[in-house]
Amino acid sequence: MAKGSVRKKGKKWYYRFYVEDASGNLVQKEYAGTESKSETEKLLRQAMDDYESKKFIAKSENITIGELLDIWAEEELKTGTLSNGTVQNYLGAITNIKKHPISERKLKNVT
Repeated sequence: MAKGSVRKKGKKWYYRFYVEDASGNLVQKEYAGTESKSETEKLLRQAMDDYESKKFIAKSENITIGELLDIWAEEELKTGTLSNGTVQNYLGAITNIKKHPISERKLKNVT
């Protein structure tokens, strides 16, 4: 089971937990929560449950740039901390990038 915690920074609560990367090391992931500690704790539990159910480890040799952008959009744009216009701009940029041939390249070949 993943370990997690919440902390307050200014008026907002943040939640963080540790995930395993491709090499087996634990990496901390932190996300903005809400202004309520209890709601942020619920978000933390949901995020840890999602991680446990997926057990997703992004291995750079197997993932394309387009797939990485999809994963980023799914994980980072769902929290509701950004305005609708910002989310739409990000999704539009992702769509444009995915039309380009570079989106089919493996991440290990780009970095």
